Amino acid sequence: MGCLFALMLGGVSAAMISFFGYSLWVMVVLGLLWVVAFVVSALYGHHGFGGHGNTDIQFVIAGLAITASLMIPNYNAQKPCNQAKTALRKLADAENEYYAKHKTFTIELHLLKQTQNPEVHIILLTGDERSFIAVASHRLCDKDNKGTPDVFMWDSAKGGLQ
Repeated sequence: MGCLFALMLGGVSAAMISFFGYSLWVMVVLGLLWVVAFVVSALYGHHGFGGHGNTDIQFVIAGLAITASLMIPNYNAQKPCNQAKTALRKLADAENEYYAKHKTFTIELHLLKQTQNPEVHIILLTGDERSFIAVASHRLCDKDNKGTPDVFMWDSAKGGLQ
């Protein structure tokens, strides 16, 4: 029964994240489903070979651990501040490719031919033969709660994200 719960909930978790993303209601529903699977396995599960340990709970815990290890990195990437930082990293990669072909960095964003997240605002401030500076912000990234989005800067001369 625990193995069945783990397989079913792993599939349900993947499907819900795929269709609905990482919204709060999805995370709450998935959390409740995993808690119910744990409780049912604890109450009605098979108590191992020789009566030692509840193997169904062990399967549910293992399934939850595998599902969480696959979901957590993507969940963190969906946070607004991380989206701005990721956009800067991708921009730096595109700038380095441009530099390899043209021996200079550009301040023209359209020349880098990369798809942009519409929620992330990127500005290339400088670009020359030695380095480039870019800033990015996400409208929902406001860690200090001052009402203005936090701005992240990438300075290639100083090693990257500042």
